[in-house]
Amino acid sequence: MPSQNSDVRALLIVLILLWIFFSPDSSDPASLTPPEIAHAREARFQGALDVLNTTRWGGFAPDAPSSTSPRPPSETNGPAGEIGKGNGDKHEQGPRFLNITGFSQLDGKGYAWEDLGRFRNRCREWSRNAFPSAATVGPLDDDSWEPSMVGGTWKNATGTLHGTWVRRPGTVVRQAAEYNLSAIAPGATWPSSLGEWGRNITGDHGKIELRIDEDEGDGVYEDKVEGKTSRGASLAREIQAVATIQDDASEASSWSLLLHGIHWPRQGAILLTTSSEKFDGIFGLPHLAPGPSFFHTGQHLLNETLGKIIQARKKSKYGFPGNPWGSRMEDDDSFPAQCEYVMYLQLQPLELSRQYDSPQLLEAYIEELERELRHPTGAPIGKSPDLRASMVAWSPDCSFFLESKGPPEFPSVDGEHLVGMKEAMFTYTAKEWLIAFAAVMLGQIWLFKEQMKQSNTPSTTGRVSFWTIGTMLFADGMIFVTACAWSLNATITLLPCLLVTFAAFISMFIEGAFLSEVWKIQEPERRIREREREQAAAAAAAANRNASSSSATSTTPPPTTQPQPPTTQPAPPPAPSQPRQPIIVPSDGDIDEAEQLNNLLSGASALPLPATARQPGQPASTNEPRPPTPFSTITGRFVLAGLFLLFISAVATSWPSHIRSFYVNTLSFLYLSLWTPQIIRNAQRNSRQAFSWRFMIGQSLLRLLPFAYFFLREDNVLLADPDPFAFLVLVAWVWIQLWVICAQSILGPRFGVPKGWVREAWDYHPVLRDDDLEGVSLPIGLARTGTGLSSSSSSSSPTEERVRERAWSVVSLGGPAAAAAATGEGSAAVATTGSAGGTRNREREKEKEREKQKGVTMRSVDCAICRELLEVPVFNNNKGSGGSSDSAASGITGVFARKAYMVTPCRHIFHTNCLEGWMKYRLQCPICREELPPL
Repeated sequence: MPSQNSDVRALLIVLILLWIFFSPDSSDPASLTPPEIAHAREARFQGALDVLNTTRWGGFAPDAPSSTSPRPPSETNGPAGEIGKGNGDKHEQGPRFLNITGFSQLDGKGYAWEDLGRFRNRCREWSRNAFPSAATVGPLDDDSWEPSMVGGTWKNATGTLHGTWVRRPGTVVRQAAEYNLSAIAPGATWPSSLGEWGRNITGDHGKIELRIDEDEGDGVYEDKVEGKTSRGASLAREIQAVATIQDDASEASSWSLLLHGIHWPRQGAILLTTSSEKFDGIFGLPHLAPGPSFFHTGQHLLNETLGKIIQARKKSKYGFPGNPWGSRMEDDDSFPAQCEYVMYLQLQPLELSRQYDSPQLLEAYIEELERELRHPTGAPIGKSPDLRASMVAWSPDCSFFLESKGPPEFPSVDGEHLVGMKEAMFTYTAKEWLIAFAAVMLGQIWLFKEQMKQSNTPSTTGRVSFWTIGTMLFADGMIFVTACAWSLNATITLLPCLLVTFAAFISMFIEGAFLSEVWKIQEPERRIREREREQAAAAAAAANRNASSSSATSTTPPPTTQPQPPTTQPAPPPAPSQPRQPIIVPSDGDIDEAEQLNNLLSGASALPLPATARQPGQPASTNEPRPPTPFSTITGRFVLAGLFLLFISAVATSWPSHIRSFYVNTLSFLYLSLWTPQIIRNAQRNSRQAFSWRFMIGQSLLRLLPFAYFFLREDNVLLADPDPFAFLVLVAWVWIQLWVICAQSILGPRFGVPKGWVREAWDYHPVLRDDDLEGVSLPIGLARTGTGLSSSSSSSSPTEERVRERAWSVVSLGGPAAAAAATGEGSAAVATTGSAGGTRNREREKEKEREKQKGVTMRSVDCAICRELLEVPVFNNNKGSGGSSDSAASGITGVFARKAYMVTPCRHIFHTNCLEGWMKYRLQCPICREELPPL
């Protein structure tokens, strides 16, 4: 018996879990950082900003040769005439470093700055591949190709990108054990044994997802010469991105990092970097740019934006509790040190259907297009072009490169670099699909409502599998919880999310109400199964006790009998037995209570109570029937299972891609196995069909549509990888389940199931054989006449039955005249029907003879429900010339002939449609009111 407080405990656990998951973090960040560490971090950032203000292009050249060489023209003539000033026409001798963490000259091995020139050359190559018309302008080691661009790109890169990458090793090999982090970052505390670093990519290929966020209102610098705007890298804007890198060739999970950097809109170039305690990448980012023009505008932009942040932190009471430009997405102490990244993105030209004659018209169209996307007015802009970019990422400490796959080094079938869409288009697409998903949920609700109209009786509800409806309820409940969580943070997509939440709630409510009815109606079946299990367990325990007692008897020697001393007092005579009083059984059938009451009334208090009655002071019997389990307990189990699944799914986001795909595919397969419990219940209950075909086909299609979107569409809202093969497997599995249900409906629910797997059930379509002279095995009405001709049903009155039997016997012996006399008909009727009756009699005799030769006799009886004639084939045991009766009964014709009638265990026969319609409302025989087994 479940505890009465089980529901309260389950509700308490749910509330505790919800409080843990959704409670805000109210801790004071300043209280977690000691003041001395905050002051040291503030001094470090201010010093790095001062270095950035005083340095010029070429001040950081760790890969410069030790010999003196002429300075390239690009380093002497900067955009504003300041670059190279005071340095003469010669390089300074030897490599040059900066007094910034990660950019300084260290004792021993430092970062792999030998590949800095290689990184810059790859950036220029990606830009020139994007604009081939500028590829022949100027040498590769400068940025003179900037003003020659004629193609148009997006001026605001806010959006989502995803694609594949390949790994290329660096020129030098760096290991984590080779670095002395105490010398690189003396202000930080590092553990004695670091081990491997985080975000270290070792596989040859993988996937990347970028979510770029760019705000045009803050952090903008534009360089003007004599009051005029120059082209090229004269305009710079701050930008940040979240990168999720997945290594498909290794067992490592995906890595997420936050990058900050600069976007040059007129150039379409983006330079991003990570920052940490061992690498102040944001302060040295302009020195990593491809050319001096990028350095100049980037330096002025960062001097302004970084200075504002530092000054704001100085005035704040929290100070510097952390790095404002940190790359960690969340607190992760598993890897104290992680690989740093410098990433260069080159936006690709827009793929437009219309050609523009001048760059000015193209730029005007792009500005109008972006304005319409940000602030829609209903202008006909057509389909928005995709956001495309090429990528090269370099890790200066772990020494490797990541490059996007695409032309010209890779064919288009292998990848198109990074492809995505603008944020405005992404949110618009998300709204459309959310509304479509809500429409799918509403379609499921309509189908379920129509099915509930058909399954509105205990008989039809008893056919339904509890776990089939439970699977639908569990899935819709998970959708409801997910939509609620999304609605809490949604801003632009709030209304579509609320629509999905409403549809999921209505679906969950209706399915829960119907599932409670199924649970209540199927309670007697569970009691019977529980009682059978208890009896089987008791029988097994009794058999074990008997076996142990027999073994003990065989091994223990017989005890020696000792003479007993004679007793002085004789045993008292047995008391005379008193006659028991008759027991009057009440209408509710409680025999124990009736017997006790009768004993008290008759004064026979000394009589023993019945065996089932409990003596005073005797403990309660363990065989007492348990109270039914309330549906609220089942609801609590569903809620706990849903919370557990949400927890596992949240953890699965950090698993490797192949394990995560296996997890998702397994959940999808289990969810789409919703018809399997119904197939099993059909076989156990021996029922053909519980749901209508409209419901089963409609629910299957509607529940497959979301999987088709995520498994087949590449640019889905979750950016999930498409898997057409897995989707085909899911569709095939649902199709197989529907075909099995169809076979059960036509051939029988137990067709092909071994008899030992299910218990015996009554066959409503048996093969009727004339093998019993007494007619015990044949239905009532067919066995009454031995001639095999028509007889009345059992619902007719005995007088009518005797009259009909007497009339038919007279017809058989004396002809129609005798029959008319026996039934009271006049001589006129005899005269008019004599010849016709004799002809029909001879035809019937011939037909009977032909049927006997085939091994089957057609008999007729009235259906007690519709009062229409029912023709029933009765197979004979004797073999005629046409073949045996067994072959005729087992043939296709015999199978379909048996589907026309139904025979009850009480030996009454009806039309199949009539009895099935009756049993939808009552599981009782229409004639004798005996209980009928379910269909």
